[in-house]
Formats: sequence, structure tokens, C-alpha cells
Amino acid sequence: MAIQLTGLSNQSSINKSERSQKDDATSSAPEKQSAVQSGGTLAEDTVKLSGTAQTLHSQQSKINNLPDVDMDKVEQIKNAIAAGEYKIDTQKLASNMASMDSLF
Repeated sequence: MAIQLTGLSNQSSINKSERSQKDDATSSAPEKQSAVQSGGTLAEDTVKLSGTAQTLHSQQSKINNLPDVDMDKVEQIKNAIAAGEYKIDTQKLASNMASMDSLF
């Protein structure tokens, strides 16, 4: 991967092999040497996700594939209303409305 810097004065661009050669020649520090592989090229950065992150990612994918509306439940409610069997618990409705009102 070549690093291209433009618009900066006194700055020239160098490619990966030139950088590797410069690092080899000017640095004897072990941490810099460990970044260079045996072939004279820079090691690539890697990212490793934890088990928890992988689980969260797979669960997020499953959630994204779910429909926004549960059409089976909608059909059940429609059929219950059409048949006159849909009952509304007015106490529960009032309680839920009051709890929602307290949020604002």
C-alpha cells in the first residue's frame, strides 16, 4: 500500500518497499522490526472480534431480517374485531396511558 500525501510542502510520497528499507536501515528497535515480515514487506493490520462481539453481530443480522410488523398478530386482531370478539381491558389501557404520560 503506497502512502500518497498531496498538498503538503517538503513531503514526498514513498511506497511500502521504500518505507520498509528505510525502517530497516534506520531502526534497530525491536518493536519496529516486528512490524516487518521476513519478505521485507510491512505486516498487515488485523482485527479480531471477541466472542461477544461476534454473537452481537450475528444477533443483529437476525434482527435485521425480521419484519417490522407481525402480520400474523395483525390478522388475529382483525379477525377478532370482525367477529366482535376483541375485548379491550380499559383498566390496562388507562394504566398504560398514564405511564406513557409520565415519561414526558
